[in-house]
Amino acid sequence: MFSNDSARQADACRFCWMCRHICPVAGSTGNEAWNPRARGLMVSMIERGTKYDAEIAEAMYHCTMCEACSNDCVTGYKPTDFIREARTLAVVNDIAPKAIIREIDNVLTSGNIFGKETSADLLAAIDSLPEKAETLLYVGQSGRTVASGTAIAAISFLKKAGVDFTVLKDEPASGAYLADLMGLTGDVQAVAVKAADVIKASGAKKLIVLNPMDAVMFRDNYSRWGLLGGIEVVTFTAAAAELIESGAVKVQKAELRASLHEPVKLTRGIDEEKPLNDIIAALGIDHVQLFLHGKMSRCIGTVMMDGYDPAVSRVMVKTRLDDAHRLGCSVLLAASPDDCYLMKKYAADGFEIIDLIELLASKC
Repeated sequence: MFSNDSARQADACRFCWMCRHICPVAGSTGNEAWNPRARGLMVSMIERGTKYDAEIAEAMYHCTMCEACSNDCVTGYKPTDFIREARTLAVVNDIAPKAIIREIDNVLTSGNIFGKETSADLLAAIDSLPEKAETLLYVGQSGRTVASGTAIAAISFLKKAGVDFTVLKDEPASGAYLADLMGLTGDVQAVAVKAADVIKASGAKKLIVLNPMDAVMFRDNYSRWGLLGGIEVVTFTAAAAELIESGAVKVQKAELRASLHEPVKLTRGIDEEKPLNDIIAALGIDHVQLFLHGKMSRCIGTVMMDGYDPAVSRVMVKTRLDDAHRLGCSVLLAASPDDCYLMKKYAADGFEIIDLIELLASKC
């Protein structure tokens, strides 16, 4: 049922407890069925004849695909490989949670998991840009809907820096969310091919990507599938740090004491931490660095999981706020549209969540 490699990894993971302590879902909720070893046991049981049912599928979806387990694994195993295959099988066998199927249908019908139209304010900001440019800002699904303030701020910053760029008014989904929801299926690759064709047809030579999830998708899977050859892909934070360093934009100091929550898809997925630190330094922020940072940054959940089990999203955000509270810091900076949306949605009383990109744009 599973590929030989995934079955082999699952068999190995079922005997090991070493990443149990690092899983943000299991650690925040205390549910032992939601750690990587438990999912390895489940896959091994399925391979040995146990029926793959909705209860097991639910456990497979209580994973953020943050790769904390893989990053911490001294033997080089990657539990997300067999978890992703398990999700594909759950969808194929019609045992995936109904909320997951709804999110998949939303992507395939409306272009985003939220089933919402692009923000009117964002569309107005896009209307102020040229129709064609050699640089294209890719906003992503959350940036176009629930976290449009981040996208508008990114547009404002690039304009102030004098960058000749544009944003697609009818931007297609990259397939990043869909890949986590149902695995790297033919449907996901078809979505990716469509997005790549639209991006190439724009004539862009450089793609600045706002959402780290999309950036990982473009750099890893699009590269593997040969979809964006000749187009340079950079994250927004890397582009912003370079523009600041070159002097293209002047940044005023922000009199602020805050902790930075680093997006795990940026620090672990792309191994990109320095640009974030450079932006923090340019803003003159009194940075109270969280204990778990860089490649060890603690995931606060995903917008996909939030649509499936918001109670888990709430407790994961609370766990991250507790990290800052222990250091005496009540201000957290969010550096991606997804994280900004989740942290603002579930922030506890006494905490302030600031969008790093909005802050940066306001200080230029």
